Amino acid sequence: MRLLLFDIDGTLIASGGAGRDAIAEAFAEEFGLSGLDGVQIDGRTDTGIFEDALTLAGVEPTPDAVERMTAAYLTRLPENLESHDGRILEGVVDLLDALDGADAVVGLATGNVVKGAELKLRYYGIWDRFRGGGFGDVSSDRTKVLAAALETLAAAGGVDVAAASAIVIGDTPRDVSAGHAIGARVLAVATGNYDEAALRDAGADFFLPDLRDTQAALDILLG
Repeated sequence: MRLLLFDIDGTLIASGGAGRDAIAEAFAEEFGLSGLDGVQIDGRTDTGIFEDALTLAGVEPTPDAVERMTAAYLTRLPENLESHDGRILEGVVDLLDALDGADAVVGLATGNVVKGAELKLRYYGIWDRFRGGGFGDVSSDRTKVLAAALETLAAAGGVDVAAASAIVIGDTPRDVSAGHAIGARVLAVATGNYDEAALRDAGADFFLPDLRDTQAALDILLG
Protein backbone atom coordinates (compact mmCIF):
# COMPACT_ATOMS: atom_id res chain seq x y z
CA MET A 1 0.00 0.00 0.00
CA ARG A 2 1.17 3.50 -0.82
CA LEU A 3 1.27 6.13 1.95
CA LEU A 4 1.07 9.67 0.56
CA LEU A 5 2.24 12.44 2.90
CA PHE A 6 1.27 15.92 1.69
CA ASP A 7 2.78 19.14 2.97
CA ILE A 8 0.27 22.02 3.23
CA ASP A 9 1.68 25.51 2.67
CA GLY A 10 3.11 25.94 -0.80
CA THR A 11 2.04 22.42 -1.79
CA LEU A 12 -1.73 22.23 -1.28
CA ILE A 13 -2.56 25.88 -0.62
CA ALA A 14 -1.14 29.38 -0.79
CA SER A 15 -2.62 31.36 2.08
CA GLY A 16 -1.42 34.72 0.80
CA GLY A 17 0.70 35.19 3.92
CA ALA A 18 -2.17 34.61 6.35
CA GLY A 19 -0.20 32.24 8.55
CA ARG A 20 2.91 34.41 8.70
CA ASP A 21 0.87 37.52 9.50
CA ALA A 22 -1.08 35.72 12.22
CA ILE A 23 2.22 34.67 13.80
CA ALA A 24 3.63 38.20 13.56
CA GLU A 25 0.50 39.73 15.11
CA ALA A 26 0.53 37.22 17.94
CA PHE A 27 4.18 37.90 18.74
CA ALA A 28 3.69 41.65 18.57
CA GLU A 29 0.75 41.58 20.98
CA GLU A 30 2.01 38.88 23.33
CA PHE A 31 5.75 39.62 23.45
CA GLY A 32 6.28 43.01 21.81
CA LEU A 33 8.24 41.57 18.88
CA SER A 34 7.90 43.67 15.73
CA GLY A 35 8.10 41.53 12.59
CA LEU A 36 9.73 38.17 11.98
CA ASP A 37 13.00 39.31 10.42
CA GLY A 38 15.68 36.77 11.19
CA VAL A 39 13.24 33.88 11.60
CA GLN A 40 13.32 31.25 8.86
CA ILE A 41 9.78 30.23 7.86
CA ASP A 42 9.86 28.01 4.76
CA GLY A 43 9.78 24.31 5.54
CA ARG A 44 9.84 24.87 9.29
CA THR A 45 7.50 23.55 11.93
CA ASP A 46 5.31 26.03 13.80
CA THR A 47 6.97 24.91 17.02
CA GLY A 48 10.42 25.65 15.61
CA ILE A 49 9.30 29.04 14.31
CA PHE A 50 7.78 29.93 17.68
CA GLU A 51 10.92 28.84 19.56
CA ASP A 52 13.17 30.93 17.30
CA ALA A 53 10.95 33.99 17.49
CA LEU A 54 10.70 33.75 21.28
CA THR A 55 14.49 33.59 21.50
CA LEU A 56 14.73 36.61 19.19
CA ALA A 57 12.35 38.47 21.49
CA GLY A 58 14.52 37.64 24.50
CA VAL A 59 11.99 35.18 25.90
CA GLU A 60 13.08 31.69 26.95
CA PRO A 61 11.24 29.25 24.65
CA THR A 62 9.79 27.13 27.44
CA PRO A 63 6.86 24.79 26.73
CA ASP A 64 4.56 27.28 28.49
CA ALA A 65 5.78 30.16 26.32
CA VAL A 66 5.36 28.10 23.15
CA GLU A 67 1.86 27.06 24.25
CA ARG A 68 0.96 30.71 24.92
CA MET A 69 2.27 31.65 21.51
CA THR A 70 0.40 28.82 19.80
CA ALA A 71 -2.89 29.85 21.40
CA ALA A 72 -2.37 33.49 20.39
CA TYR A 73 -1.57 32.47 16.81
CA LEU A 74 -4.61 30.20 16.51
CA THR A 75 -6.86 32.97 17.79
CA ARG A 76 -5.67 35.28 15.00
CA LEU A 77 -5.44 32.80 12.14
CA PRO A 78 -9.13 32.67 11.10
CA GLU A 79 -9.45 36.42 10.55
CA ASN A 80 -6.19 36.43 8.60
CA LEU A 81 -7.40 33.62 6.37
CA GLU A 82 -10.49 35.69 5.60
CA SER A 83 -8.60 38.91 4.94
CA HIS A 84 -5.83 37.47 2.75
CA ASP A 85 -6.06 36.49 -0.90
CA GLY A 86 -5.29 32.79 -0.55
CA ARG A 87 -6.28 29.81 -2.67
CA ILE A 88 -6.06 26.08 -3.19
CA LEU A 89 -3.22 25.54 -5.63
CA GLU A 90 -4.07 24.47 -9.15
CA GLY A 91 -4.53 20.75 -9.71
CA VAL A 92 -4.84 19.85 -6.03
CA VAL A 93 -8.57 19.10 -5.99
CA ASP A 94 -8.41 17.12 -9.24
CA LEU A 95 -5.53 15.06 -7.84
CA LEU A 96 -7.33 14.39 -4.56
CA ASP A 97 -10.41 13.34 -6.53
CA ALA A 98 -8.32 10.95 -8.60
CA LEU A 99 -6.74 9.45 -5.48
CA ASP A 100 -10.13 8.77 -3.91
CA GLY A 101 -10.55 4.99 -3.92
CA ALA A 102 -6.94 4.27 -4.91
CA ASP A 103 -4.85 1.74 -3.01
CA ALA A 104 -3.27 4.52 -1.01
CA VAL A 105 -3.68 6.33 2.28
CA VAL A 106 -3.74 10.08 1.70
CA GLY A 107 -2.55 12.13 4.66
CA LEU A 108 -0.60 15.14 5.83
CA ALA A 109 2.99 15.73 6.90
CA THR A 110 3.16 19.39 7.85
CA GLY A 111 4.90 21.78 10.16
CA ASN A 112 1.54 23.32 11.04
CA VAL A 113 0.21 22.52 14.49
CA VAL A 114 -2.79 20.28 14.05
CA LYS A 115 -5.39 22.96 14.85
CA GLY A 116 -3.70 25.40 12.48
CA ALA A 117 -3.69 22.77 9.75
CA GLU A 118 -7.38 22.12 10.34
CA LEU A 119 -8.27 25.83 10.30
CA LYS A 120 -6.43 26.35 7.03
CA LEU A 121 -7.72 23.28 5.20
CA ARG A 122 -11.29 23.64 6.49
CA TYR A 123 -11.27 27.23 5.26
CA TYR A 124 -10.38 25.97 1.79
CA GLY A 125 -12.74 23.00 2.02
CA ILE A 126 -10.29 20.09 1.86
CA TRP A 127 -9.60 19.11 5.49
CA ASP A 128 -11.79 16.01 5.23
CA ARG A 129 -9.82 14.69 2.26
CA PHE A 130 -6.99 13.49 4.53
CA ARG A 131 -6.83 10.56 6.94
CA GLY A 132 -4.68 12.20 9.60
CA GLY A 133 -0.93 12.64 9.56
CA GLY A 134 1.93 14.29 11.40
CA PHE A 135 1.83 17.87 12.65
CA GLY A 136 4.07 20.52 14.16
CA ASP A 137 2.78 19.81 17.67
CA VAL A 138 4.92 16.67 17.68
CA SER A 139 8.30 18.37 17.58
CA SER A 140 10.27 21.28 16.19
CA ASP A 141 12.15 18.63 14.19
CA ARG A 142 10.47 18.06 10.82
CA THR A 143 11.88 14.54 10.55
CA LYS A 144 10.05 13.55 13.74
CA VAL A 145 6.86 15.10 12.35
CA LEU A 146 7.16 12.99 9.20
CA ALA A 147 7.95 9.87 11.20
CA ALA A 148 4.75 10.42 13.19
CA ALA A 149 2.82 10.89 9.94
CA LEU A 150 4.19 7.63 8.59
CA GLU A 151 3.10 5.70 11.70
CA THR A 152 -0.36 7.31 11.70
CA LEU A 153 -1.04 6.63 8.03
CA ALA A 154 0.25 3.07 8.21
CA ALA A 155 -2.14 2.43 11.09
CA ALA A 156 -4.99 4.02 9.13
CA GLY A 157 -4.26 1.69 6.23
CA GLY A 158 -3.92 -1.36 8.44
CA VAL A 159 -0.35 -2.07 7.33
CA ASP A 160 3.05 -2.22 8.96
CA VAL A 161 5.28 0.74 8.20
CA ALA A 162 7.92 -1.64 6.84
CA ALA A 163 5.41 -3.12 4.37
CA ALA A 164 4.25 0.24 3.01
CA SER A 165 5.78 2.49 0.38
CA ALA A 166 5.76 6.17 1.32
CA ILE A 167 6.01 9.26 -0.83
CA VAL A 168 6.28 12.77 0.59
CA ILE A 169 4.87 15.59 -1.53
CA GLY A 170 6.37 18.97 -0.67
CA ASP A 171 7.80 22.23 -1.95
CA THR A 172 10.96 22.83 0.09
CA PRO A 173 14.38 21.22 0.52
CA ARG A 174 13.39 20.46 4.12
CA ASP A 175 10.56 18.26 2.82
CA VAL A 176 13.14 16.40 0.76
CA SER A 177 15.65 15.87 3.56
CA ALA A 178 13.02 14.89 6.15
CA GLY A 179 11.34 12.54 3.67
CA HIS A 180 14.60 10.77 2.96
CA ALA A 181 15.35 10.58 6.69
CA ILE A 182 12.23 8.45 7.22
CA GLY A 183 12.96 6.25 4.21
CA ALA A 184 10.39 7.83 1.91
CA ARG A 185 10.77 9.03 -1.65
CA VAL A 186 9.92 12.66 -2.35
CA LEU A 187 7.92 14.35 -5.08
CA ALA A 188 8.96 18.00 -5.06
CA VAL A 189 6.80 20.71 -6.62
CA ALA A 190 7.89 24.25 -7.45
CA THR A 191 4.73 25.88 -6.13
CA GLY A 192 6.42 27.49 -3.14
CA ASN A 193 9.58 29.57 -2.91
CA TYR A 194 12.03 27.05 -4.42
CA ASP A 195 12.65 26.36 -8.08
CA GLU A 196 13.42 23.11 -9.85
CA ALA A 197 17.19 23.48 -9.52
CA ALA A 198 17.04 23.97 -5.75
CA LEU A 199 14.70 21.02 -5.27
CA ARG A 200 16.72 18.70 -7.50
CA ASP A 201 19.92 19.80 -5.77
CA ALA A 202 18.26 18.86 -2.47
CA GLY A 203 17.85 15.33 -3.82
CA ALA A 204 14.17 15.16 -4.78
CA ASP A 205 13.36 11.76 -6.30
CA PHE A 206 10.69 13.22 -8.55
CA PHE A 207 9.87 16.73 -9.69
CA LEU A 208 6.81 18.44 -11.15
CA PRO A 209 6.41 22.18 -11.67
CA ASP A 210 2.99 21.92 -10.00
CA LEU A 211 0.15 19.42 -9.57
CA ARG A 212 -1.93 20.44 -12.59
CA ASP A 213 -0.97 17.38 -14.64
CA THR A 214 -3.07 14.85 -12.74
CA GLN A 215 -1.90 11.84 -14.74
CA ALA A 216 1.77 12.71 -14.33
CA ALA A 217 1.26 13.03 -10.58
CA LEU A 218 -0.65 9.73 -10.41
CA ASP A 219 2.08 7.95 -12.36
CA ILE A 220 4.57 9.03 -9.70
CA LEU A 221 2.38 8.56 -6.64
CA LEU A 222 0.83 5.21 -7.59
CA GLY A 223 3.23 3.85 -10.17
